[in-house]
Amino acid sequence: MAENGEAAAIPMHVLPQAEKPSEGTPFHKISPLTARHSLAAIFTLPQREERAEDWLILTASQQGMVKRTVLSELPGATAQTFMLVKVNEGDRMGWVYLTDGRMPVLMVTAQGLAIRFSQEEVRPMGLVAAGVMGIKLQGRDRVIGTELTPVRGEVFLVASDGTAKRVSMAQFPKQGRYGQGVIAWKLPRGVHVAGMAIGKGTTRATIYLAELAPKSIRLDEAPQQGRAARGKTILELKPTDRVVGLGLPREMPRPAADKTISGGKTRAPSRQPKSSKKRSKL
Repeated sequence: MAENGEAAAIPMHVLPQAEKPSEGTPFHKISPLTARHSLAAIFTLPQREERAEDWLILTASQQGMVKRTVLSELPGATAQTFMLVKVNEGDRMGWVYLTDGRMPVLMVTAQGLAIRFSQEEVRPMGLVAAGVMGIKLQGRDRVIGTELTPVRGEVFLVASDGTAKRVSMAQFPKQGRYGQGVIAWKLPRGVHVAGMAIGKGTTRATIYLAELAPKSIRLDEAPQQGRAARGKTILELKPTDRVVGLGLPREMPRPAADKTISGGKTRAPSRQPKSSKKRSKL
């Protein structure tokens, strides 16, 4: 899916295999998307007859728009692009998740505000819809991260000046959608939140810089602190450089018809007899 909300579906077998990322094929040469598109996310799905059609696609934009669409709305592989979500002028699509609708949504903004709300507050909509507002933004603020949140865990935050911290999920109470949220991080003037992630402390992430090459870090390099704490410098930056983004490897669940999701982990449904044979992984 591209940042403007357009998407394309292609069969897996058309993707050429490569030993190194640098040997990969440009996406516009194997899909209806063009070189003018900027990719926001990719995901894979089982064949339609093997798919759990009650699952949803959750999308979120930098201006705080959030939308859920049932999988049955998606077209199959085609030579044409389709509109997965309408993106308003001046906005960009930023995050896409496959979901069974249970895990709450957490949105964090550049000015350090955060809101956590139930997915049920976002009714499923068709492909041409833009969605609804997830957070009430002030001034020129924008969303820098959207995640589906487990019951327990830690939220990793990194600022543009190279400071970072981890905050317990319990410090982000559930609220109603489209509020201003709570203060996740009060930063000095001229410094903003550049990235957010949820994962184990041993998880490695990539921090992207404005001038230098990306840096690899472990999430537990940042201290565990409260929302009111200042954080700790984990990257020494030149005066002219700054953190511009955060990348985290993520395994997107594949909603197969014979699988359910529980607490972020895939398991077989309880109605399946214990004596039945295990199905092969997709």
